[in-house]
Amino acid sequence: MALFTGNIINKLDRKGRVSVPASFRAAIPNNSFHGIAAYPAPDGAAAIECSGMEALEKLSTRFSNANPFSPEFRNARLALFSNVDQLPFDGEGRILLPARLIEKANLEINVAFVGLGETFQIWEPSAFEKAREKAMERAYQELAQLDLPPAMDSGDSK
Repeated sequence: MALFTGNIINKLDRKGRVSVPASFRAAIPNNSFHGIAAYPAPDGAAAIECSGMEALEKLSTRFSNANPFSPEFRNARLALFSNVDQLPFDGEGRILLPARLIEKANLEINVAFVGLGETFQIWEPSAFEKAREKAMERAYQELAQLDLPPAMDSGDSK
């Protein structure tokens, strides 16, 4: 399973090409497609969500276990899979981002690759910093409200 962590900033060239960080490329399992799947962030953020094809295959399998006539699942499949672009790596590890995704994420010169575990996102760097600050603030507020169980005694008490 892929595990994407950290954040790395790379340059976007005039043709829409950007080098995917080597650590992210290395996290993508070798399969029949040598590249990534990219689509608009599903939460509406001004970002591009990316993964290896195996993550989408797993999601497709989960969808296939649902009622095929359920409008909710049909809409979710339509919204996700119809928006996926398969972006192959070139010989230098670059991808060519489609104009619609560049526009969606407001990308210009630099792009931030942001690890999210099984997926990663591509952001405009200053927009990512604002989103990360807001997410961290919310996460700390939510943690402060949790009723955590007491720490386990390590058996060293005397």
